[in-house]
Amino acid sequence: MSHSRRAFLSSVSLAIGSAGCISTDSSSSNQWTPDPERLRWRYDADGRVFSSPIIADENLYFGSEDGHLRALDPTKGTLRWKFATRDEIWVDPAVSGETVYVGSRDGNLYAVDTDGNERWRFKANNGITSNPTVVDGSVYVGSEDSHVYAIDSNTGEKQWAYQTQDGVAAGPVVDGGTVYVGSRDSSLYALDTHNGELLWTFTTDDSIWADAAVDSDRVYVGSSDANFYALNRANGSLVWSRDTGDSLSPSSATVHEKTVYFGNYGTCYALETATGEARWISDKPGGNVNARPKVVDDTVFVGDRRGNLHAFDTSTGERRWKYQAGNAVYSSPLVTDDTIYFGSNDGHVYAIGR
Repeated sequence: MSHSRRAFLSSVSLAIGSAGCISTDSSSSNQWTPDPERLRWRYDADGRVFSSPIIADENLYFGSEDGHLRALDPTKGTLRWKFATRDEIWVDPAVSGETVYVGSRDGNLYAVDTDGNERWRFKANNGITSNPTVVDGSVYVGSEDSHVYAIDSNTGEKQWAYQTQDGVAAGPVVDGGTVYVGSRDSSLYALDTHNGELLWTFTTDDSIWADAAVDSDRVYVGSSDANFYALNRANGSLVWSRDTGDSLSPSSATVHEKTVYFGNYGTCYALETATGEARWISDKPGGNVNARPKVVDDTVFVGDRRGNLHAFDTSTGERRWKYQAGNAVYSSPLVTDDTIYFGSNDGHVYAIGR
């Protein structure tokens, strides 16, 4: 989840103090019928689906605004089980071994087995709207209580906590013994995975809602100051930045073959990782680009707030096709050999032919 999804949702929720009152610029699903030529199935989740699906153990897992983690048959779209939390789920689940990890706005990180039974829960002091990351026996997650946590993946016991100056909605990215995570306090933090010790920090001019992306040399992240940054992984120094000129922060990014892809207000970017120069910029999306782009082979898949899932050529930025859902697409798509799965603000998860 990135600014375009999380910052919009969180800012509205904070402003009105009530979940479930989120407006979009998409048409109502009552006035729209899905395209049958590409659609394989569509599952009604009883609430908006901001979560990005994941497939493991022959189940498709996702969270919903109705507060449930669900497991579906990925071929048929039929429900196998659902697990109830006490509030909305905005985040992507993570799977390791035979356990699914998911956070809820009720402030708990849940560990659920692949049959839908709770193994443990970890209680933070505020909602969890950060994607969990599981690496080497630890679950890393941020919370609206302004902490980044490392939790034992087997027992649910806290290993360490690092306090920032504001809520942490960005999902931690773990690579090479370092946790990279942004905060609404405008800083990106690099923390030691073993003890949470601060290695370095980079401060922008506004909140960081987006998950970072890393390659062998750099860390990439967007800020609500409308800039997209490339930083030196070793010390957090600035390598280059790109001013998008928009009032909304860039989405979470994907790095693929020396190109970094991200979205913003009605725009998709493909920039050279070395210099930040544009390989291409597309204005084909009709609304905010809300989620992390997914790159598979020679195609970039990304959703927008007007309910479109787009497929762009990685080399040229030419749009190959788009698929219209019934409302905004904040979910990053899951792409398999023959199927694309994604959630929509119309309350459904879609499986469409690739």
